[in-house]
Amino acid sequence: MVEYLELSIDELLLDEDNPRLGSVNSQSAALEAIIHLKESHFRNLMLSIKNNGLDPGDNLYVIISAEEDDFIVLEGNRRLSALMVLNSPDVLDGTGVPETIKKSLVRAAAGFDRTKIEPIRCVRFERREDANDWIYRRHTGGADGEGRISWGPLEIQRFSGDRSILDVLDFVGRNADYSDEEWESTKTAIESKKSSNLARLLESAAGRKHLGISISNDGDGKTPMLGSDPTWAIKVLRRIIDDVRDGIVDSRDLNKSSDIEEYFIKLPKELQPQTGKSEAPRPFNDIDIKKRPTAAKAAKTSTKQKTKSAPKPRTTLAPRRHPFHAPTSTKGEALLREAGDLDANRFTISAAFVLRSFIELAINDYMGANKIKKFEKNSNGENVELDLTQKSDIVLKHIVAADGSKNADLRGFRNNILTKTSATSIQSLNGFVHNKFQLPTADALRAGWDCSVPIFIAAYGSI
Repeated sequence: MVEYLELSIDELLLDEDNPRLGSVNSQSAALEAIIHLKESHFRNLMLSIKNNGLDPGDNLYVIISAEEDDFIVLEGNRRLSALMVLNSPDVLDGTGVPETIKKSLVRAAAGFDRTKIEPIRCVRFERREDANDWIYRRHTGGADGEGRISWGPLEIQRFSGDRSILDVLDFVGRNADYSDEEWESTKTAIESKKSSNLARLLESAAGRKHLGISISNDGDGKTPMLGSDPTWAIKVLRRIIDDVRDGIVDSRDLNKSSDIEEYFIKLPKELQPQTGKSEAPRPFNDIDIKKRPTAAKAAKTSTKQKTKSAPKPRTTLAPRRHPFHAPTSTKGEALLREAGDLDANRFTISAAFVLRSFIELAINDYMGANKIKKFEKNSNGENVELDLTQKSDIVLKHIVAADGSKNADLRGFRNNILTKTSATSIQSLNGFVHNKFQLPTADALRAGWDCSVPIFIAAYGSI
């Protein structure tokens, strides 16, 4: 059971057993430790509370003190610390906070009116343990959906009307030569986990200068403008997005502005800005550079198609001829033969089994030939075999380390086989076996085979 209370600043105590701090032995020590977490952030919190008040949707969590005349704050100690200093800056005198910091906080407290804050809404729990479950959910991120999930850069931009990255992504989706399936998986990967890395590159001074991007503030939000040749810019943007998606650049590579500058400097010559090629800035949203056939050309093409028959599309999982040698094992030869004979339109689930089996065979054969370990020790010190996704990731890195030019050839495998949301990911192929409702499509399986060919070549050699 909980009880909702309205309390004053004077009735509240800091938690001397706060997980942020460890155990301390006094209220002054607790206050000092909270300020030292980051002095500038503490001052900003004071100013925010003084100017805006407390969040009306957020309560402090409290339990009654042992003396039963005050309440210990279990959740909200930073807010209470800020309120204490705002209400009575003299509390700093009992701490070891440096004088320069004290003076800054005293200035921030000037003009605070406690009547605009009090009473403070609190939730009283009977015991500390009763509050702990709720506190855990608040401070452990998503907690598998139970906790508060922080917004990423793109979600913040959507909320604030800032289109700086969103319009650029839409521009790439409209104009780059991704297949629909590849763009969907790429966009999902960027938006779900890697938007901050993309934002670091595109919002940096070096990135905007390189691409000729400017930002228009039109009163309703921020609109990105492109002042360079769109056909050149789309190539640069595709390279950036692919590098972020594939983890070629990540937060460790982009810590400083000099790191970002170096990234752009090292792009290939054809992706470097050309002197004198700037154009009048246009909103990314207004640019469409894909060449679309005119009505006359489309009609002409249509006429040609009537007189010349198009090649018959393949129905089998794999083509009959392969650019790689057949595996030497009996099972490998049989799988390859069946992949070329199996009509994926009629025997879709069987084709999914064969695709997954041949990928796993190729990955294991490559690891064996290159003496790559397939096991790792678990927490009990036991050798446990890596799963197929882990093995595949290791093999891809090994191939690229040996020959960096192969990285582009492997992108299809990353997007279609290693991206969990793909229709032919390893997880989806497993699902076709174990999930009674999950069914593959023939086209997706054929695409899965085709994008895996570079792995098969690496495992068995090119013909």
